[in-house]
Amino acid sequence: MFRLEALPHREAIEYFESKGYAPADQRFDWRDTWREEHARDWVVAKAMRDDVSREIRQAMAQALKEGRTLAQFQAELAPKLQEMGWWGRRQMQDPQTGEFAEVQLGSMRRLRVIFNTNMRTAHAAGRWAAIQRTKTAFPYLEYVQIDRPSKRPDHARFDGKIWAVDDPVWLRLYPPNGWFCGCHVLQRTEGWMRRNNRTADPAPDLEEEPWTNKRTGEVFQVPKGVFPGFDTNPGATWLDIRARWREVTPDLTDAERADQLGILEGLRLERLARGVESLVILDRSGAKVLHKLASAEKPAEVHFPRWEIPAGSTILHSHITDSALSTQDLLELGESGARSITAITPGGAIWRAIRLPTGSLRLRVGEFARRVWEFFPQLKDNPDGQWLYSHALARWLEKEGVIAYHLSPSARVRQILERNAALLESMVDGRP
Repeated sequence: MFRLEALPHREAIEYFESKGYAPADQRFDWRDTWREEHARDWVVAKAMRDDVSREIRQAMAQALKEGRTLAQFQAELAPKLQEMGWWGRRQMQDPQTGEFAEVQLGSMRRLRVIFNTNMRTAHAAGRWAAIQRTKTAFPYLEYVQIDRPSKRPDHARFDGKIWAVDDPVWLRLYPPNGWFCGCHVLQRTEGWMRRNNRTADPAPDLEEEPWTNKRTGEVFQVPKGVFPGFDTNPGATWLDIRARWREVTPDLTDAERADQLGILEGLRLERLARGVESLVILDRSGAKVLHKLASAEKPAEVHFPRWEIPAGSTILHSHITDSALSTQDLLELGESGARSITAITPGGAIWRAIRLPTGSLRLRVGEFARRVWEFFPQLKDNPDGQWLYSHALARWLEKEGVIAYHLSPSARVRQILERNAALLESMVDGRP
């Protein structure tokens, strides 16, 4: 007899893994890392030690990937945290005030809060990616409050309301809207709306109320019934690359920038859904001339004939990981006659190179490999060594005037680059 098991929620996992780590001085209080920052950085209040923070994150990632229950999460993590000394009540110094206070570290209750909040948020963010991918077929969302004894009366006023997917209300009310909130959304088609005699509801009165973050003194307007900090959409924050795209495209017109952004966003969503890389090529006029996907057997390899790439074209590429433009990417740029190549990663890092008319890119790539051969042992022992090499190569090519290179990192990528800054500088400068 076949046993059917739920598949891992790919988008939720990708969202979770895209996060960096909040700085240590922003981990004391849950209000120190605020609203959209939670979508970009991993943080557990009072987990000031990096080893403790990593241990909890690793357990959470495993729970997401393997569909583990709260009981399994607690049973495996609690003994480890106890052994590390992060358990019970302890005296701890507040890095902002310098004062000492007795605080709650690990407990079974805290692990329940950590598990529930991160699990719900990751799935909600991943679901938002799926909603964006399918909104042409399902252009509406219905807010649904689960009928249970612990439901919040303040959320009842949203129950059954329907708004268009792109209505800005979902940037403020997209659930979960508080600790242990069980609200969710259902996608609706135009046909469903007609059959059920429904139309989009008018914009709601959010009844916003001022709330002061006592850690920073900032005052925020928060919708009534939504717990402060939950009045945001983590999936929308994760997927939004508009401002960062503008930063890495100073050479494009507004029309070119908008057209390429739409394609890049689509490639990223396609990658999140299918789990394979894909690639689009545009000619000089911006017309699409090629769209290729990798196979399930080789998800990181997109094959296409170089001779089909028009001179001066644009290559837009989705990467399967947060890796930089690879050596192969740069060679494709140099040997195909394309003008630029851009890669978008699941976590939202953007890598972009523009070819300049200064000699053979292939020859310069070979020259770089010979210059930095002494760094190969360090790269081999580094889990991110392969793409750090590629990033150093691109930076060196820019230094040599071969390409113009632009990067807008995700939080995770930024921290990897910062951690390896000395190695990267040495490779680019060509000194041990």
